[in-house]
Amino acid sequence: MVTVRATLFLSGSLLAWSVPAMAQEAAPGAVPSAVQPTPEARTDNPRPGSEATQDSAEIIVTATRRAEALKDVPLSVDVVSGADIKKLNLFDFKDVQALSPGLQLTNNDGRSNVATLRGVTFDPDSGSSPAVTVYINEVPVDPQTAFTGIYDVGQIEVLRGPQGIFRGQTSPAGSITLTTRRPNLNEPEGYVQATGTLRGSGNFQGGASIPLVPGTLAIRGAVLVDANRANQVRNVNGERSRGDTESARLSLRWSPSSKFNSVLTYQYLTNDVSPYIAVFGPGKQPSLLDPSRSGPALSIGDRRSVTEARPRFQNRTNLVTLAADYHFDGATLSFNGGYQDTLLKQSRDQDVANAVPNKSLNQTTSIPYRTWNADLRLTSSGDGPFSWSVGGNYFNTKNSVDVTQENDVFSGFAFTPLPAALATFPIDVAVQVPVKSIAYSGTASVGYEFTPTLKIEAGARYNWADIRRQSFLSVFLPTFGIYQLKNFPTISPQGADQHFRALTGGASLTWKVTPDVTTYVSYGRSFRPGVSAVAVTTPLDSSILITPKETSDSGEVGIKTSLFERRVNVNVSAFYQKFKNYIGYEPALTTNSSRVAGAVDPSTAPLPTFGNASSRGIEGQISARISDAFDLSVNASYADAHYDNAQIYCNDYNGDGAPDSNGTPRVPAGRQVAVCTRNDRLAQIPRFNLTANGEVHFAAGQLQPFLRGLVSYRPGFDSELDNYSYRAFTNISLFGGLRGPDNKWELSVFAKNLLDQARATRVGQGVATYPTTGLDPVTFQPTGAAGAPFDSGYRTAVISPPREIGVSLNFNW
Repeated sequence: MVTVRATLFLSGSLLAWSVPAMAQEAAPGAVPSAVQPTPEARTDNPRPGSEATQDSAEIIVTATRRAEALKDVPLSVDVVSGADIKKLNLFDFKDVQALSPGLQLTNNDGRSNVATLRGVTFDPDSGSSPAVTVYINEVPVDPQTAFTGIYDVGQIEVLRGPQGIFRGQTSPAGSITLTTRRPNLNEPEGYVQATGTLRGSGNFQGGASIPLVPGTLAIRGAVLVDANRANQVRNVNGERSRGDTESARLSLRWSPSSKFNSVLTYQYLTNDVSPYIAVFGPGKQPSLLDPSRSGPALSIGDRRSVTEARPRFQNRTNLVTLAADYHFDGATLSFNGGYQDTLLKQSRDQDVANAVPNKSLNQTTSIPYRTWNADLRLTSSGDGPFSWSVGGNYFNTKNSVDVTQENDVFSGFAFTPLPAALATFPIDVAVQVPVKSIAYSGTASVGYEFTPTLKIEAGARYNWADIRRQSFLSVFLPTFGIYQLKNFPTISPQGADQHFRALTGGASLTWKVTPDVTTYVSYGRSFRPGVSAVAVTTPLDSSILITPKETSDSGEVGIKTSLFERRVNVNVSAFYQKFKNYIGYEPALTTNSSRVAGAVDPSTAPLPTFGNASSRGIEGQISARISDAFDLSVNASYADAHYDNAQIYCNDYNGDGAPDSNGTPRVPAGRQVAVCTRNDRLAQIPRFNLTANGEVHFAAGQLQPFLRGLVSYRPGFDSELDNYSYRAFTNISLFGGLRGPDNKWELSVFAKNLLDQARATRVGQGVATYPTTGLDPVTFQPTGAAGAPFDSGYRTAVISPPREIGVSLNFNW
């Protein structure tokens, strides 16, 4: 296996020996990024799926797996070019959300990356397929890898709405496709960029192409070295969060004739991050019989953690992708395939709010993860009024999640827990979750142009999914040196083996009112396989542990316009989507497996949930080249995604039918888990989002001063699930600097979060506590009911990073 150091050396050699050539970034004064061709597009002829042609003022996307002008695609698409990413110093994939309103890319606990779109989200721990699937070079990859770092990017497309025909996997909310820069067959080219900030962050990246056989064979290497302070949270003991990423990529492009073109890419990535989880609140003395406190009083603006053990999450990934096209007379055969080999190692203190002072409740996790994907498609050339495509996809996933953790049982009275050092019963738990999933699909689509301006297109996809997911539990009692349970299966045979069949698809009608005005109406259907709960240590009914499959139907109407000789572009779309059995997740539910009144189980259960839901909204984009020296783009999104009288498993300690987790844990009599009727939002994010970016530049001889800005706004809102009022957040980033002749170099000084606003973007449902087993105050015998929990006095939070000032320098050749 090629090591990262060897790959970095090879890529660095390419950078050093490449000869400067004419390849450039977008020229100063170019049209706005929403319509401008990207740098790679101007260097050689693109394959279907690349950006724009050299003489085109339009950007080309592959939302329907064909190279089409953005304004002709019958769905809502946001496009972020490689030039945008470099200009705005977007070093983390999650920063892309600043250019795509309604898209939220989050990491709430330091280990799970989640993409939310149109208000529809998912939790990776649920075991369900993503609501938004991420692709690198048309190969689906896990968010843990995709979100880690971005460099040497050709283009990113954010596709909104159900993906049930053209992408490799179905997904209900949308997909994100990232295309890496391809080798240039005709001439050497490349770039290097170095960035540093006053917050201890540094980023170096570069990429270069060399034609080995001009016009036929070329190689490209790219490297990334990034060090930062992760989420910018510091522990109360003074330790800072920290993140380090190294990655390298080699691509080989072979095009022996005009009929055949292929790109083989290998990427190595290693990431090591220690992100402390922030808390806020007064802190507390969790046990009245122990003077120890959970910590000092803290506010959102403090960005502090009280965790007693340093968290650490590591990712080592090898990714190989292959894209190839062969052009027949009248059709093109395309293959996109890939292999991903990832190892995730995670260690953390489960008691992130220090509810049990002077004791760490450690958890370690190892996740080896391997996937194979192959997508073969035959598509008509598009000549004439009739078009068609047929294809098939194969996806195979194997992984085994191995978890070991301290599940100590603590005792407590009705009014206070006993001190942890006095009444702790040590229990170590090991959980192994082997998962094997094989999915096949066959797809076909047809299109017909009634007139040069009116086109209808429809497609269907039949999906087979066979999933085997089991969970084995081992419980070790260190005090006695024995296993109470060992390799005990927690999922019933009917729940461990699941087989799903589903038909998805869609249709669209497109009308080009004029060459510069296009309207469309579309329908889409998607599905996700149901899931089984894993790592549940209490005996619950199978009906609670298994969810049915999720299906959704969506309709969308839109209009796309190019006005004033393409100096102004306006796109507007409206959508409605209905879900049946929308899959959600609750990470820590109090249960009562015995159904004995007043009793609760000593440990909580992570359970997937399901219920009916809907999403509706409107999205708009305006980009304008106001003058030769000033361009501006404004995007806005409104999405109301909510449950529809859904009966959802929940914590409901006060018995009012609404989710809450404050006070002594309890479950309603006769139930194993509480159920709440919910009509609130699916994702705890605002319904409205707005972003704007633009640049103004000046003439100063051969140099060009510029001022660039990026603004994103999310209003405040009240969250029923979190029981928290989120404040409005306006994030402003400013960039000022100089460009050299022909855009060969650029020096900029920037400030991110210029207003230095500290805002919680996600808050834990209630005050963080740790449960205890109740004791009789006279006999000191267990009562079977819950005792008073250890109460930290804190709530956990994900907080916006502080203002960050830095400088960036890049060279292009």
